Amino acid sequence: HMDAIARATRVDPMELRRKNVLREGDTTATGQVLRSGVAGEECLEKALAASGYFAKRARGPVRKGRKVRGIGASLFMHGAGFTGSGERYLKGKVAVDLLPCGRLLIRTASTDIGQGTETVFRQIAADAAGIEVADIDFAVPSTSVVPDSGPTVASRTVMVVGSIVELAAREVGARVRSEQEARGGSFAEAGDRLIAKGEVVTSLKQYEPPAFINWDDVTYKGDAYPCFGWMCDVVEVEVDLDTFEVAVVDAYLAGDVGKAINPIMCKGQLEGGTLQAFGWAVSEDLVWKDGRIMNPRFTNYIIPTALDAPEFHTTLVECPFELGPGGGAKGIGELPMDGGAPAICAAVEHAIGVPIDVLPLLPERVFEAAMRHREKGSNA
Repeated sequence: HMDAIARATRVDPMELRRKNVLREGDTTATGQVLRSGVAGEECLEKALAASGYFAKRARGPVRKGRKVRGIGASLFMHGAGFTGSGERYLKGKVAVDLLPCGRLLIRTASTDIGQGTETVFRQIAADAAGIEVADIDFAVPSTSVVPDSGPTVASRTVMVVGSIVELAAREVGARVRSEQEARGGSFAEAGDRLIAKGEVVTSLKQYEPPAFINWDDVTYKGDAYPCFGWMCDVVEVEVDLDTFEVAVVDAYLAGDVGKAINPIMCKGQLEGGTLQAFGWAVSEDLVWKDGRIMNPRFTNYIIPTALDAPEFHTTLVECPFELGPGGGAKGIGELPMDGGAPAICAAVEHAIGVPIDVLPLLPERVFEAAMRHREKGSNA
């Protein structure tokens, strides 16, 4: 939509975004005033600078043989945590227990499905308790042993559940240190003394949404999220003029993660989520017939692999959310999915001069759009 407006007003799409980017103090569509942690402008500028966007855009499409290259970009945001009153209804909980030898056990229903939850929670708990990461254990998230932390969805795991992991670990750590200060010895020795006395040292914490969250479930107005993650994608594509295949060859990402508790994992999350977005944009065509999905397997539903990944140039932007764990972490699980498709569409338009408003950009669809565009031009 922004690109269409830019086309009609004859301005560069990113210049238009520069003028309209949300800033601190602005109001969202639900009436939420953006109080802090608003990093859209910073993400925009860093991605544009890293990619050389304006110089490449001004240079125009670059043709090599039967392939032509173009550049496009998108700027986007995503809320962290359940929308509106969701977290109040969920009442997510975690527990942290003291184990022998000064170890702590995190008990949470949040599951690690590859995004690094176990690693990051260990880091959060170790920092909060003042011990080494190696001294943190993570319970198997079976409902027989863990409290209900809410589902592992909604970009909430690190920001929401991680914040109460931090509180619980800090409380257990403080209790052990109190014993340590009173009778001396190491953290492990102090913890073992408490256990030997028959004390059960544990902390169960429940998430409490920020007091400023004011949401109306009837009108769907108010503070939709405690904070937002922000991101800018700049991508370069090559379009084959014979087959009309679209290939992403370079990607410049600038993503606001609040605070990068584990920078390598943060970059991996942004890049992996963006590659998923590229698949949705270019190849993942869900075919239905008579109410049945006709391509329900990976032999005919084509997702990108590492061989399809472009070169990623990723910049982490840290604009802390004051209530996030580890110094201000935000939820970023869903954020990178939002920007890949519009950036690719913008780059394809820059390459071949054809605006396309349907996904995925299968070769036949790009070809059909190009033919319609040519016919429209010839009839004008």
